[in-house]
Amino acid sequence: MRAPNVETAANPDLLSAPVGSLMRAATAIAPEDSLARAASAMRRNGAPVLPLAVDDRLVGVLTEEGLAVALARGAQMTDSAESVMASAPTIAPYATGAEALRRFADWGLTALLVVDDAGRLMGMLCPSDLYPRKRQLPRPSLVGGMATPFGVYLTNGAIGAGAGGLALVSTGFLLFTLLFGSQLAVDLGTRAISASGPVPTWAIYVLSALPLLLFMLLMRLVPLSGTHGAEHQVVHALERGEELTEEIVRRMPRVHPRCGTNLAAAATIFLSIFGTEWVRDFEIRFIVAAIVTMLFWRKLGSFLQQYVTTRPASDAQLRGAIRAANELLEKFSRSRLVAPNPLQRIWNSGMLHVMAGSTLAAGIVWAIAKVFNLDIDL
Repeated sequence: MRAPNVETAANPDLLSAPVGSLMRAATAIAPEDSLARAASAMRRNGAPVLPLAVDDRLVGVLTEEGLAVALARGAQMTDSAESVMASAPTIAPYATGAEALRRFADWGLTALLVVDDAGRLMGMLCPSDLYPRKRQLPRPSLVGGMATPFGVYLTNGAIGAGAGGLALVSTGFLLFTLLFGSQLAVDLGTRAISASGPVPTWAIYVLSALPLLLFMLLMRLVPLSGTHGAEHQVVHALERGEELTEEIVRRMPRVHPRCGTNLAAAATIFLSIFGTEWVRDFEIRFIVAAIVTMLFWRKLGSFLQQYVTTRPASDAQLRGAIRAANELLEKFSRSRLVAPNPLQRIWNSGMLHVMAGSTLAAGIVWAIAKVFNLDIDL
């Protein structure tokens, strides 16, 4: 068969697009699964091939022709899919639609399996996928993110999009500044009160809680909380497969179950109970603190997200979050690796950048205290 001249095709935009942005989802089964399960999965897939994978890595493919030959030879429905497995025609997600079209035409294929550079199955491409349609990029199953003073940062663990590394550093700098400023303001107030006489016990407890309360108030007031809300809303839209429009994203909840606020709530509950000597017995305090934390950390975390660490996003913040989401999807469609290793996941989480920003802010405060001989506790 003579290959078509793809340069003169009627849909040049699709032919120049990466395969990762054109592919469809593909359900895989294991090589040891039965032919009966394979036939059922192929019917559900609605495609002429069925990928076989081990730990998400493509090892082969079943075809309708292969199943027909197996039936003709007397194969049993309990036989393994591996017994009629064929080699899988593959293509990388960053290859173009034009390259895929040449393979379809030159090799007489009806489907190509899309795999990353590590051999992990990402999806499937059929000739009909090269025809014009409303474009919808593939989406990672889980998306994380972080709010920064300069916009939303999003990641699937392997790639990042939106705000850059310096913006993440500035988040850590800002959080430390707010927390330190809250503590310093309360310390100065406490010293002023103490200078006039002994401080009652009840006042000591109130003053010990004031830095955290002041920090939460400042968190609610700074623009970062609006960006944080936009980040949660766009992550919900991504994970639900919703269209990324302002109208839809704005309807998404601002509370997200994987937000770090939940971990902060858990730590606050545990330390408040375990760190206070309301009983002398160490084991009792630990057990009670653990039980109460498990019962209420998500409820408290959701409350804090709704009323402290996020607030309704402005139009500009929402548009910025949507831009970051679209950038993530574009990068994901061209990704060479879809499953990051632990080090990549830690780096792309942004936590190291935030810690670096907090350390930088602490270093500046320490240097100022040394230069001016100030009595400041860090």
